[in-house]
Amino acid sequence: SFSVFDNDDNQISFGLPTDKKIPRKNLLYGPLQHLTFKSQDVNKFINFYHNKLGFAISDRVVTTGDEITTCFLRSTQEHHNLACFKSALPGIDHHSYEVGEWNLIRDWCDHFSNLGLKLFWGPGRHGPGNNLFVFIEDCDGNLIELSAELELIEGREIVDWPHEPRTLNLWGEGLMRS
Repeated sequence: SFSVFDNDDNQISFGLPTDKKIPRKNLLYGPLQHLTFKSQDVNKFINFYHNKLGFAISDRVVTTGDEITTCFLRSTQEHHNLACFKSALPGIDHHSYEVGEWNLIRDWCDHFSNLGLKLFWGPGRHGPGNNLFVFIEDCDGNLIELSAELELIEGREIVDWPHEPRTLNLWGEGLMRS
């Protein structure tokens, strides 16, 4: 493994999985799927992760004035492994875990309800990535996303989406960052 610092001084580590299998004790399994940052300068984020580290751009969210406010990047066929939202305060926006399919989001939501935890946002469907999602907030105020059915990309062009709430949630309210 190795670590690098990006343009916002975030340290990110890359590595290969070990051969050790983690036994599933129940059906509520959700490995890390993606990490999403906040930055004052999304173009610098793109320059670092796309031009220097080689991540492919899947989709961008763009204002009517052609400013990129969000960018989704990938290192696999999954729609995104990294993303960045324009924000006045740089840092981590959220981390997301892949649960597999729609019914498992339901099961996770039932689990949260049994624990007395309220949903922060969702359920919904993102435009970019076309995935189903739900967000909760942990005890420290960090946003955690559970995601299902993320788009797999094979040889398509970059898609530009309008900077509007519907892009972030095709079904309802969008969580606008800028």
